[in-house]
Amino acid sequence: MCMRIGVVILALMVMSGCASSYIPPGEKADLNKFAPQDIQDAFAVKATNPFPAAIAAVRVQAPNYSNRYLEQNGGRHGSGQYSVILTKELNEEAVLAEVGPLPQVKGVVSINRLLLPDTLDSDEDIRVAAARLQADLVFLYTLDTAFYDNDLSTPLKVVTLGLSPTNKITAVTTCSALLLDTRTGYLYSAYEATEKATTLSTSWGSADTADEVRRETEQKAFKKLVESVAASWPQLLQRHAPQQANAATAVQ
Repeated sequence: MCMRIGVVILALMVMSGCASSYIPPGEKADLNKFAPQDIQDAFAVKATNPFPAAIAAVRVQAPNYSNRYLEQNGGRHGSGQYSVILTKELNEEAVLAEVGPLPQVKGVVSINRLLLPDTLDSDEDIRVAAARLQADLVFLYTLDTAFYDNDLSTPLKVVTLGLSPTNKITAVTTCSALLLDTRTGYLYSAYEATEKATTLSTSWGSADTADEVRRETEQKAFKKLVESVAASWPQLLQRHAPQQANAATAVQ
């Protein structure tokens, strides 16, 4: 009897030693805050059509956003209505390099903390920073990543790892973006892409492993998003810079 109790206690100790937990990342930024809220205001904002255009790219998240990587390495700036993520978790430089060669694009630059106020309350804070870089357009993007168990019903606030060999964990990332006129805040286009990864919870033996899956999923979603920007760019030029678009087509 004592031996059986000892075996049970040992098994519980092994299980508790193998199990670990992972806290999912914070929330996305509310991109509605970067667009006019009133119908009349929306129609009043005009496009300057500044093509060829330099583009400033910036990632925004909810106030006090965090994830495991940022907790260890830092890279979040600002308080207020949203925060700016300065750490390049998404392989941004390589991915955004696909935008640079597009017709009527003069280049893509990043906004750093030296150009931003500590309190971020509106799109104007971002647009002022972009203007200082002589960027004509702002490419504003955010990520919404959630983890789900087998039934995919409610996002998990805490992911328990390594317990059940049949328990599946799914990471789902939706990457959303707006392309804004630096001078006026006019919205040229909106983009969205989703990526997911599913595996057994036993495959995620540690919080670091789970966070690596998050980063990989977010990187793939971001790459999809930028690919959609490149694919739709000719239509955007046709609408907002028809002469330049026709010239570019003729050259091709």
